[in-house]
Amino acid sequence: MQTWINRFSFSRLSIQQRLPLLICTLLLSAITIYGFANYYSLKKAILAIGRERLSSVTDQMSAMFGQSSQTLIKAGNNAASQDAVIQCVKSGGNAFRKETIEVLNKLHRDTTWVSTALINTDLKTIVRSANSTGELKVNLAGILKYNNVGPNSSKVGRIFVVNGSMYYPIISSVAEKNQTIGYIISWVALRITQKAVTQFSKLVGTGAGIYMANTDGSLWTDLVKPVPSLPVNIGKMSKVVEYPDADGKQMMLSAKNVPGCDWIVLIAFPENIVLSGVATFVKWISAIGLLLTAIGIFAAWRMSRNITKPLKRLTVAATAIADGDYSTSLPISLFKSDELGKLATAFNIMTGQIYHAHHDLENKVLERTAQLENVNKELEAFSYSVSHDLRTPLRAINGYSIMLKEDYESELDTEGKRILRNIITNAKMMGQLIDDLLAFSRLGKKDLTRTTVDMQSLAVTVVQELLQHEPEDKYHFNIGELPPAEADPDMTKQVLMNLVSNAIKYSSKKDKPEIEIGATIERNRVVYFVKDNGAGFDMAYSGKLFGVFQRLHSQEEFEGSGVGLALVKRIIDKHKGEIWAEGKEGAGATFYFSVPQI
Repeated sequence: MQTWINRFSFSRLSIQQRLPLLICTLLLSAITIYGFANYYSLKKAILAIGRERLSSVTDQMSAMFGQSSQTLIKAGNNAASQDAVIQCVKSGGNAFRKETIEVLNKLHRDTTWVSTALINTDLKTIVRSANSTGELKVNLAGILKYNNVGPNSSKVGRIFVVNGSMYYPIISSVAEKNQTIGYIISWVALRITQKAVTQFSKLVGTGAGIYMANTDGSLWTDLVKPVPSLPVNIGKMSKVVEYPDADGKQMMLSAKNVPGCDWIVLIAFPENIVLSGVATFVKWISAIGLLLTAIGIFAAWRMSRNITKPLKRLTVAATAIADGDYSTSLPISLFKSDELGKLATAFNIMTGQIYHAHHDLENKVLERTAQLENVNKELEAFSYSVSHDLRTPLRAINGYSIMLKEDYESELDTEGKRILRNIITNAKMMGQLIDDLLAFSRLGKKDLTRTTVDMQSLAVTVVQELLQHEPEDKYHFNIGELPPAEADPDMTKQVLMNLVSNAIKYSSKKDKPEIEIGATIERNRVVYFVKDNGAGFDMAYSGKLFGVFQRLHSQEEFEGSGVGLALVKRIIDKHKGEIWAEGKEGAGATFYFSVPQI
């Protein structure tokens, strides 16, 4: 998975690939943000319009049912105020019976009217209309108590279920001198066909549900049959509410009390139908977005091609210059007069300058090479002069001094003997210095021959050679495990000889000199070290250690020419390694050198 990500990393793509991808990403981001913003704004607006429309339709239905109930209430009040009806109630049904039945018969509007009866306050039936088709067995006392119809008033009561059918009462009080003396109670069947309800729902909107409920929630109906109550609190509804139906669809519901009766009319509408236009909008936005993205990718590809084509030519030209072809130039007409044209002009000028600079540099290199060859010849002549002309008189001085010491030392006083010893010592030092300088100068001309060097056996050999003329058991050596090195054998031996001899020299004044030779393996190199517990040095002057004739101790304290460490550094540099030292005055020193692994 990580390999796949690295292979298709954005940074690995070319400009011609990045530009269409970037524009495609920007277009998709803009279209997505714009689409979502418009979708939610449109959704919010359409839902607000849907709620307003639903509330308006509910108000209209409530008003329609209210007008019908007001008509029924008015007819009931007119019938209850008839003198014949009042006298009939007062006479217990003996007076004006025929006239009262005619009044009751007129209340029947259609076949949904089941029964109309005149009763007294003791709830006994005085007279019943001739059009009555039956008598409902209900708790009449409870109904009258619940509705509490006052004198000279009427009311449409709650809906009841009797023997599987739904009925509602129309109650009108019969009063005399503002005192209720009886009631006219009409029972009307709630009979609406499913076809009529469906057609009415279509007028409201596809998928709409129309419900009627008693204000106390005791009964819910879809106008055809009783239904379970919806998951809303109709007693606290003051605006359109939302709820999920049995199928999980989100529904909007509006409720309104019907004036003059104990009914609530409710209309429910699915949100998905309200938002069907929004879904269409999203489809169009998606289609337009894909089209714009495709156009953008094509335009970006064309644009990037126009840019990258000359850039490729520029890259090819720059690569040619990097390979050493300084005669390359770019056709300006390819770039016209835009920024790339200016870049091509500057590139051609730069190429010309580089060509001339390179030509001049080659001439200077040839000149400097010739001068360097002359200097090398002069150095070789100097080396020859040092090795022959200077060493000859130096040998003479040394030889005559020894002869003087052997033949005439007894005739010299103390001061003469001291001076003679100093002459011999300094002549030897001068000879050693000349030898070291010659070795240092010859090292630059010596070829490096790399091979596998057994550092373990080499270290043992070097220690044995250096301890030949030292007192036995004076120095304690600890040679650790030394990995082999890919280096020049002779030069590597010279490095170890110089570093170990320095360790011996600078620890010679210790009571128990200890010297350690070891190595550590790092990621791409081996680091060897030579550590002693001798005189050490001040780290502030560590930069002078590897310079020619740079000494941190006096000649009287420790003898030396000051060339050994410089020779070591030159050998390590020739191997492309590193050398450094750590130490502390009076606490010893450690010299490290590394050899790269091939």
